[in-house]
Amino acid sequence: MTKSTSSKQSTPPKDLAQIAKDRRREWRFNLPLDVVVEGTLPDGNNFQEQTKLENISSTGAFFGLDSAVTIGSKLTLIIDLPEKITEGDKTLLRLIGNIVRLKKIAGEKNQGIALVFVEEYEFLRNELK
Repeated sequence: MTKSTSSKQSTPPKDLAQIAKDRRREWRFNLPLDVVVEGTLPDGNNFQEQTKLENISSTGAFFGLDSAVTIGSKLTLIIDLPEKITEGDKTLLRLIGNIVRLKKIAGEKNQGIALVFVEEYEFLRNELK
């Protein structure tokens, strides 16, 4: 017995089409965690800036910055993890990535930064004692 298939294609509803368009490879979590961003400006000067994450996934993050960084720049994020999820231990998470997109944003910071992680993460516990 064979299944019959219809040659008629149905068009997905617009909301499903939008979901498919916006779908990324990894889930993004809206976690407004404090983060220190370190990097080098186009003029060669190093900078360090305090900000908050807008969202994060296993492959990247989005956040706002005032510093005038450029696409392709390498940044280091140092995230202060809440003690609630680290069983009371003071723990920092270091992530390194490259800027892949800049976006004008409304709010406190001059621009939104889309960062793709390029190195493994590192927990920093011993350095805090």
